[in-house]
Amino acid sequence: MGSLVPQVKIMAKPVLNSMAPALTRLGFVLLGVIIGLAWTYWGAPIKFYDAEPVHLADGYKDQWIKMTAVELEQSGDAEEARSKIVSAGVTPGMIRTLINENQQTNPALAARLGPLLEIAQANEAAASEQAAKIERSTLQSVLGPLACLGGTLVIGLVLAIIFSFYWAPGSGAPRPAFAQPVSATAPAASPGAPPRVTASTAHVERVSAQRAAVEQKTNFPAAGEKPPVGQYMSTYILGDDLYDESFSIETTSGEFLGECGSGISETIGVGDPKKVTATEVWLFDKNDIRTVTKVLMSRHAFNDEALRTKLAPKGEAVLAEPGLVTTLETQTLRVQVRIIDLQYGAGAMPPQSFFERITVELAAWPKEGGVPPNPKPDTAFGDTAELLNY
Repeated sequence: MGSLVPQVKIMAKPVLNSMAPALTRLGFVLLGVIIGLAWTYWGAPIKFYDAEPVHLADGYKDQWIKMTAVELEQSGDAEEARSKIVSAGVTPGMIRTLINENQQTNPALAARLGPLLEIAQANEAAASEQAAKIERSTLQSVLGPLACLGGTLVIGLVLAIIFSFYWAPGSGAPRPAFAQPVSATAPAASPGAPPRVTASTAHVERVSAQRAAVEQKTNFPAAGEKPPVGQYMSTYILGDDLYDESFSIETTSGEFLGECGSGISETIGVGDPKKVTATEVWLFDKNDIRTVTKVLMSRHAFNDEALRTKLAPKGEAVLAEPGLVTTLETQTLRVQVRIIDLQYGAGAMPPQSFFERITVELAAWPKEGGVPPNPKPDTAFGDTAELLNY
């Protein structure tokens, strides 16, 4: 059970990352619903005013008629009864219905309603005119809901256009409406201005970089070593803010051994795209409850004592250099990590503080049946102590 939880977490990463844009938009929708409900109930709650007896519902209007009949019997004020009948839009038909309903069950009430019926008959025109105030035509009953639905669709369409053509979460600066489709080559930038990086262009560049990296992969049989059960290339490109790749380690017969991968560990500065100052490579072994991680740090991050202390809980700090070879080792697996390509980004940030691109090779072996010899120390130039003094 202990080894199953890390495995589930690792396998869920790609799914959650792919859903991130949709979840972001769904979050905005839910936020809008919450704000709308808060405004409706606390900010500007609906208040009814200037209501008249004619607005009473049918059941309450029946009580109004009975109350008026009782008052007429007790006071004998026909003018007051007429005023109440007219103001409520009571027609003779309503009173007849009440008389018929109570003729057997409540004859006393039916008798009281008789004088009121005479007053209603004499003022039927005035009462009908009052009742017409709340009558709605079939057209009005249909147009009201249609207007609400149409308004909602228009607002949704406007927001969809804004999100699709002018702003999208995680895409950096607004894009112009009706932008041209992204081609394999990045769009030309104005002279003197750095090219604008988007998730789409980063994806195209990453695919190209990984194709080029395949040609540089280690030929282990030629080096006199047993071929790994898995050999993978992973490339981060500036602008790929959701970079997080994982690879399944399996035997030739399809037996699952574990997983390895690479992803963003730490960023620096603000703004889009993210400035990645450290990535991480990790190894999960189904036979080991641990997930082993090493943090590949830029030179600026590696020399920043505070940043190294912050990232220490994630894993061992390693200075990223082209050609660096390091290993991840668990109970039954070993993964050799080699940095094939590394380029730093340029701009307002400190020198060598964030990656423009970094490509790593991950080669995995089971410890039983031919494990590659221990690699050199975690640098292409010397031990860690030497690097600290670089």
